[in-house]
Parts: sequence; structure tokens; C-alpha cells
Amino acid sequence: MEQSIRLVKADESMVKELTALSSEVFNREAARWLTDGEEDANIQPPGYDSEDMMTYMITHLDTYGIYEDEVLVGGAVLTIPASGYARIDRIFIDPELQGKGIGKEAIRLIENNYSKVTRWQLETSAKQTGNRYFYESVGYECVWETEELMFEKKSSVSDTYVKNDMQRQDQDYTGAELISIQATDVKVTDANIRSLNISNAAMQQTKLQNVNLSDSIIADSTVQNATFWFADLSRSVFKTSDMSGVALENCNISGMTIDGISIEELIKAYKNEND
Repeated sequence: MEQSIRLVKADESMVKELTALSSEVFNREAARWLTDGEEDANIQPPGYDSEDMMTYMITHLDTYGIYEDEVLVGGAVLTIPASGYARIDRIFIDPELQGKGIGKEAIRLIENNYSKVTRWQLETSAKQTGNRYFYESVGYECVWETEELMFEKKSSVSDTYVKNDMQRQDQDYTGAELISIQATDVKVTDANIRSLNISNAAMQQTKLQNVNLSDSIIADSTVQNATFWFADLSRSVFKTSDMSGVALENCNISGMTIDGISIEELIKAYKNEND
């Protein structure tokens, strides 16, 4: 029987099934490629086994279920941060069905769905030796290699692609100073902007995804109505800040204190009092 592979845009009804399959696939990969206690964010991506993370990706990214006929056999998560540019953040196929051409067909369908994208990128672990050959077989080129591999695929401009005259790619702006500029709806992706200094700026509705803000300072700033999904705020300090109405849901609060008082102890005391 001829193989029938299709993509289905994921919605909340698919969270449990996609999460279960993601967990199975990436746990199998970890068992194959990682030693006990070893971590690799490409082999086991953040939140790969979390329904909360899957909900986030379905809500804020382009997430798909990969189906063979009516059976879910894989998933794909894409980021489309700029016109003509996209990243395949995750793609996973049922371990029992790998090697049957499903992944190749899924990538073909993804690229066809986004015909205006002319530059694709993705990363994989250098440990997963078979991935290099797989991605090269579908037209991707390894552009740099450390403990991870960065792959890129550039395609010719389609008839429907409308060039953004303001877009700049592969530029070096080290030491640049931008003063009194109008930069509404700017998109920055695949960028090294360490030591970025932004002051006296309107940044409402800013979206920060997959960024490293370690050792940063956010001061004299308004961050009202912000949402933090899967953010690592460990060892952060909030001083003289208005946190009225702040809600913590499903968070690791070990070691967290308010004015030196342990939150864990406060919760424990509260539960004891109400029991």
C-alpha cells in the first residue's frame, strides 16, 4: 500500500498524544546516545516530556502532528521569526517507524507548506551520527560543528516571495550605536547580541523566545502582564519591585525566599494550618 503522510496543525486536543510520543522518542534517543547523568539539549530538548511545554509550543509556535493515514507517527515544531526564514526546532518520528521515509516526506511537506521561506535552519547533536546523513539527504548543509551540528538549506526565491527591503542577513554590527531610531516590529533571530544595552526604549509586546539572558540586568523597567513560559530564573534577585498579582504555576521554588523567608516553609506552614 502506498504511504500516505500528512501534516496536521496541532491544537490543544493533541497535547497528550504528542507529548507521549515526544517523550518516547527522545527517551529512546537518550538511552542510545547518552551515558547516565549526561545531558544534551538536542537529544532531550527542554520540556520534551511536558504537556505544559507542548501546550506552549502549540499556542506560540508552528506545531504539527505527522500522520500516516489516521495514525499519529511524529511531530514537528517550527519557529518562523522573520520573513523568508524558518527553523525546524524539533522533529520526531515514532522509533518503530524510523527509516521508512516518513521523516523525509515530513520535511518535504513542511517546506512545501512554507514556500516563501528561502532559508531553513536546524540543529542536532553531533553524537547522533545518523542525523548528519539524514539531513544532508534532504538538501541541508552542515555550516558549523561543535558538540552540536548546525544545518542550513537555502532555496531559490519563489514567485510568491515578497522581499523585505529592510531585511539584513549575515551582517556584523559589533559596536554599533543606534540613537533616536524608529524600530517598530523589528525581528532579530540567530544573533549574537551579548552585552546588548537598551535604555529609554518602548518595548511593549516584546517576544523573547529561546534566548539566554544570564547575568542580565532589568532595572527601572515596566514588565506588566508579562508571561514567562519555561524560563530559568534560578538565582535571580528582584529588588524593590512591584510584584502585586504575580502568579506562579507549576514552578520549581526550591530555595526561593521573600525577604529571607523560605517560600517552601511558608507553604508548609500554610498547609499545616489549614489541615
